[in-house]
Amino acid sequence: MGASLGAAMIFFVAGIIFWGGFNTVMEATNSYKFCTGACHEMNWVYEEYKERPHYQNATGVGAICSDCHVPDAWGPKMVRKIQASREVWHWMLGTIDTEEKFEAKRIHLAENVWRSMLRTDSRECRNCHDWSAMDLEQQAARASREHARAFEQGMTCIECHQGIAHQLPEAWDESPVWAGRFEVDAEAGDAADRPAAPRDAEDLGEAASVEANVAASLDWSDVPAIDLTLFLPGQASIEWIQDGSSHGGGRAFGFGDRCLWCHQGEEADIGALAVAGEKIETYDLGDKRGHVPMSVRAAFDDDYLYMQFQWEAGEHAPLPFIEGGVMDPDNPFKLTVSLSDERVDMAERAGCWASCHHDSAYMPDAPEAEALAASELAERLDLMSAGGVTKYLAESRTEIEIRGRRGAARGGWDKLREDAEIEELLNAGVYVDLARYNSGDGSVESGYILDERHFSDSQAIAFSAEEQDGVWTAYLTRALKTGTEGDKPLDPERLYSFNVALHDDHADSRFHHVSFQYGLAFGVENPDEAFGEDRVEINATRVTR
Repeated sequence: MGASLGAAMIFFVAGIIFWGGFNTVMEATNSYKFCTGACHEMNWVYEEYKERPHYQNATGVGAICSDCHVPDAWGPKMVRKIQASREVWHWMLGTIDTEEKFEAKRIHLAENVWRSMLRTDSRECRNCHDWSAMDLEQQAARASREHARAFEQGMTCIECHQGIAHQLPEAWDESPVWAGRFEVDAEAGDAADRPAAPRDAEDLGEAASVEANVAASLDWSDVPAIDLTLFLPGQASIEWIQDGSSHGGGRAFGFGDRCLWCHQGEEADIGALAVAGEKIETYDLGDKRGHVPMSVRAAFDDDYLYMQFQWEAGEHAPLPFIEGGVMDPDNPFKLTVSLSDERVDMAERAGCWASCHHDSAYMPDAPEAEALAASELAERLDLMSAGGVTKYLAESRTEIEIRGRRGAARGGWDKLREDAEIEELLNAGVYVDLARYNSGDGSVESGYILDERHFSDSQAIAFSAEEQDGVWTAYLTRALKTGTEGDKPLDPERLYSFNVALHDDHADSRFHHVSFQYGLAFGVENPDEAFGEDRVEINATRVTR
């Protein structure tokens, strides 16, 4: 009897020691020290992770590797540890023992995690972010709206929050993991993948002219006004928007969402962040207002598009980084309207933002004047007189750097395609149409963006503006088919992307207030049926005169 009790005690104590040792080893393998020490491969992702909100944030609550990659429950935890033996085997083989090998495998490694999270309903995320603990009324408007939609549709965290902890792989949104999970615009993609509608003389029509600005004399009382808010975009380039590590937030731009769907109602907040230099801006903007409310009305007839714009005049706020505080002394303001269509990649989601790049003038990766002057492109692009790289479309370049890896400049200003290729894109209608009013002398400039920004005089576009009681009212009359190269022929049966930009208070270059992309249609009875749900915000009213 004594021997049996003694043996039982020995096994009991041994079991405690074994269990304690086992758990000690388990916990040790879940630590930062183990992950970044035993596997030097993890140091690359650890460095990028330290820049993410899961590592450091305002709440002071951070997450470690195991919080996201090792289940809490004992059973799933054991399964995960057994699966890790395969990773140990590849560590011994040196499968990803260099940064180059790791980058080549990044998409494969990310897909493994995505599939796991989809399969477990983002189980590890919900250790901290459970639906039941969310107070949607206390969340920001966009987060509340998207979380409510996700809850109603039974979505899971990883469907929107890829790239929130680690850098996204190249072409991540083309991964088969996401195939069929999101509504993707069938027309999205590179220009070469879309059928191009040729632009020929018949399409352009005969050269048109506007004898008088008819829009200024129209009765606008029966034309509904669309209220929108212009805001300072700062240095938020199209590359910045596509990079989840910079942009942050929810579902990625690459899946077909429009900027407006996620950010409508946040324009004033975005502008305030820019003015304060808290995000998207590095220049001191002084007391410049961050946003400008504007109402827009649109009408049309068989020959012309008419538009009315109204906004409050602002007080002068000198820009501290410019001597005298005024960038463009000749123009108290400039008003620009841009139009594009599905032939421009990303236009249906971002509009003219598709032409704003990280290497343009006053942007973070803008090339130095010496580099511009020495470039062989100086003879092909208007680099010097324009004050640097102007807006351009990605289609006009052979390569665009999105994420600035290994210190590379974002953008692709110096990767210009050959002249014949540029001409082919122009003839196919792959460009953004511009019309700008200069308030100083009342002149109108017509132009387009493709390889760079082009401006010229136009007889087919009329602009005028007047101020009364502190409110500016501007009128645009534009021939539907101007017959001028770079002026997009407008077909009332089609949908167009519309943006408006205001260089107020003598601003120039990128220091303007801009709108999000809005869908512009021409008197369509059922726009959701004609162009898809929530695609049309401005439905021009047919008028007679």
